[in-house]
Amino acid sequence: MTTDTPTPKGLGPAGSALWARMTAAYEFGETESALLAAACRQADDVALIEATIATDGAIVEGSKGQPRLNAAFAEVRQGRLALAKLLGALAVPEDDVPMTAASRRARAAARARWDRRRAEEAQRGSSSN
Repeated sequence: MTTDTPTPKGLGPAGSALWARMTAAYEFGETESALLAAACRQADDVALIEATIATDGAIVEGSKGQPRLNAAFAEVRQGRLALAKLLGALAVPEDDVPMTAASRRARAAARARWDRRRAEEAQRGSSSN
């Protein structure tokens, strides 16, 4: 939709791809464009850390030669959370944003509660007639 919004300078492949997908599907105002640009830069950072993990492996040598979890795992986890927060701050329709399994379960549970409540209210309404 937004074809006149230039791609921010300095984006890598992951950030450029995210920018292209989002701007092809939605129109963003100035504030949202800034948030999207930050999300794209974060996506590049996450991709870089993931590449480091792929190269170095999950287990690395610690300071005393002991095997230990690659510290990049903590960084990539934080980067993914930051990316999710930035994307969540955009005014994008909820159905178009990928959801985690936990979010899908929570949504399904909430819908089930509301459906049950509506059914109970309908039953009470029809029995009081």
